[in-house]
Amino acid sequence: MKDIYVKFVGASELEGDSTDDKHKNEIEVSTFKHRVFQPKSSSASTAGSHTAERTEHGEMLFTKDIDKATSKLLRACSAGTIYPKVEITFYRAYGGKNSTSTSQTRIDYYKIVLEDVVVSSVDTVIDGGELPAESFGLKYGKIVWEYKQHKHDGSATSTGKAGWDLRKNIAA
Repeated sequence: MKDIYVKFVGASELEGDSTDDKHKNEIEVSTFKHRVFQPKSSSASTAGSHTAERTEHGEMLFTKDIDKATSKLLRACSAGTIYPKVEITFYRAYGGKNSTSTSQTRIDYYKIVLEDVVVSSVDTVIDGGELPAESFGLKYGKIVWEYKQHKHDGSATSTGKAGWDLRKNIAA
């Protein structure tokens, strides 16, 4: 099971069913997919090489069980509601035989912060024999990524933040 949480900061109407101590009432998701790509320009440079166009950020897609956020996500998508900030936090198990500790702990290692966010799609899926689930998509005006590298002693160091402001088409 993946350990990923989505928080619509300041939007109490978009709470999920998470009971996790650090992410209570956030939306717990089981899958994540996001594509950022640089299309090739139709015009070549004078040197004959490819030139870049404006970057394209695809819809950020998540899958989750149907929960108390389901109806509110559907409404937000229908209304085109813009949320000022969304945080996505990723965890993984750390420890065990490859570290100085024999027990495993849960560490946050990756975080994405979005600004000017709209719920761009909601799809409900019921596969044979499975519980109902839904996927939802987010589009945004600005994104910031941060990865934390963890050491064998359990400490963490950020490798730095990087981001892109689609509204201005500049690094953030």
